[in-house]
Amino acid sequence: MKYCTACKAKYDDSVSFCAIDGEVLEADPASIVNTVLDGQYQMEALLGKGGMGAVYRARHILLGDRVAIKVLPPEVRTNAEWLRRFRREGQAARRFRHPNSVTVYDLRTASDGTIYMVMEYVEGHTLEQELKTRGRFTAAEAFEILTPIMSVLDTAHSMGVVHRDLKPENIMVGKPAEGGEPVIKLLDLGIAKMREIAGDNGGNTALTMAGQVLGTPYYMSPEQWGEIPRDGNSEIDGRADLYSLGLVFYQMISGRRPFAGNTLQELRREHVTTSPRPLHEVVPDVPRGFSDAIERATAKDRGDRQPTAGALANELRAGLATSPSAGAGAADVAETIALKTSLETNSDVNAPTILTIEPSPTTPTPGRAAATNDLTVYEPAKREPDMSGATVAESASMASSVTVPPAPKPAPELPKIAAERRASKSKAALLIAAVVTFGLILVVGIGGLWLWNRSRSTTTESNATNVNSSGEVVNAPQEISRYWLELEPAASGAQSNRIAGLVPLASGQSFKFHFAFNEEGYVYIFGPGENNQPTAFLTTNPLPESGVRSNKVTKGVEFSFPSGSGNNVTLDKNPGTDNFTVIFSRTQLPSPSFLNEPVTGRPLSPAQQAELKSFVSKYQEKRVVTELDESNARAPFVRVKAAPDQTSEPVVFDIRIQHN
Repeated sequence: MKYCTACKAKYDDSVSFCAIDGEVLEADPASIVNTVLDGQYQMEALLGKGGMGAVYRARHILLGDRVAIKVLPPEVRTNAEWLRRFRREGQAARRFRHPNSVTVYDLRTASDGTIYMVMEYVEGHTLEQELKTRGRFTAAEAFEILTPIMSVLDTAHSMGVVHRDLKPENIMVGKPAEGGEPVIKLLDLGIAKMREIAGDNGGNTALTMAGQVLGTPYYMSPEQWGEIPRDGNSEIDGRADLYSLGLVFYQMISGRRPFAGNTLQELRREHVTTSPRPLHEVVPDVPRGFSDAIERATAKDRGDRQPTAGALANELRAGLATSPSAGAGAADVAETIALKTSLETNSDVNAPTILTIEPSPTTPTPGRAAATNDLTVYEPAKREPDMSGATVAESASMASSVTVPPAPKPAPELPKIAAERRASKSKAALLIAAVVTFGLILVVGIGGLWLWNRSRSTTTESNATNVNSSGEVVNAPQEISRYWLELEPAASGAQSNRIAGLVPLASGQSFKFHFAFNEEGYVYIFGPGENNQPTAFLTTNPLPESGVRSNKVTKGVEFSFPSGSGNNVTLDKNPGTDNFTVIFSRTQLPSPSFLNEPVTGRPLSPAQQAELKSFVSKYQEKRVVTELDESNARAPFVRVKAAPDQTSEPVVFDIRIQHN
């Protein structure tokens, strides 16, 4: 069965559009209620629907056990990435056991192709619902509720499982047994990244590589937003969960989320650069030690947070015994979460989100120099009276500063005995004085010339090179292109949005690519076509309907693809990640041959796919550098850089677009 999301009218599967309002029909998740799944489970009720599928309350027909069943949506059963995520969710949860974590019993495929997961059924409500009805908790109450969650996380992290999407909606407050206390359960450990348990060889899969981040924007740690920690490791670890849990504590006690931006850009900026007011200043009766523990858990760099969930629990427990300190009243909460007014996108920031993060951080991390166009930061040396060397430049990628020997000091004054020389001077004394004077002039002249040449070469070198941690001079990447996306407006005549980097799109969204290259050349674009197969979008013979006559680009001139009103690239309606491969060459490429064939819109043949893969692998050995530039909030773009020795060859880079 299908249904209309606007008027809720139901239709047969053969119907595509609503007869009442013309909306595109979607599969009705409630259609399998009161049916028997896989000959074993009576589906009793729909409990909810999320990004990974719908969840139902069900009963095993023979055993009578009540369970929860998560069913993968029909439209993603052929999507390999979604299937890998769903399988990994089952593997992660099945191998993990804890009394305060929902147990996964089975992962099955029914005879009709339905893929589903059988889980423990917990009767109760979420912490999110509890917050809506109750408003606020005391520090002691919040600690009591979340102590079991910290116990689950401590065990999970020790096994290599990171939740990555901790939030009030994923914490279940179960109905208490007769005379007992409510049972607290953690849901959805399945977004976890497995290091060893699920056999994914350290998590190096398409789901866990840098560039794909899972979470809910209100609670995502800075490293989940793409910020590189001080330790330089981009892998997400358990301290990301501690950050999220610290924000949940803050919300429970203050009654409001500490970060509440309207858009993903605003939320990212808050998580990366803004620290909420200390909790004891917002709620005066919060013990100072407890507040300090929360502040440490929500530190911007994970190296400043508690190392484990167990350590966080111990600090909070000790902090409860400390005395409250005077602070601002609760009425001042609004000052810490003032909403920004700019609204660039209608993205749903409440929903679990997969964000495409560019590899290079766009804001400086603690202990790192800020990035500039030349990737080099000059830092004048602070001169001291008796310094033995002067720092003249510090590269953003250097482990230590570059020093040069000090300039030769002026020649020391001759001993006073020279001022009291006898009136009669010998020729030998005059000759010695002349030699000494000439030597000093020579030393000063050569030293000054060396320093002048050195300063010139250092300045030139700084603009073209970086120095690595070993002190070796290496080529710095040079900008070759910029790109961004122009989204088709929802309503005719409305202004289009320009986005880059972090913003996820809606499935079915239409858009245009925009490029600006620093050299004249030719651009080729390949992306997912029918059945997600690699397809040529732009070659030297473009599709006439694309609005472009050639793939040739002019230096400094903006190139739009497709071009013209009504010409767009439209994303698949099934959620997933679309990867577009862009090839730029200063000269027209003679091979592979399909680079010069007319665009047909049909997928490449297996042989052509192999050729493309080989070509891309050859030129992606030297990775390009991408940087998101949001200095102008209304005109963001991604800067693409390559090493100087790479720019003479074809440059290949990917544009990943996540849509939900």
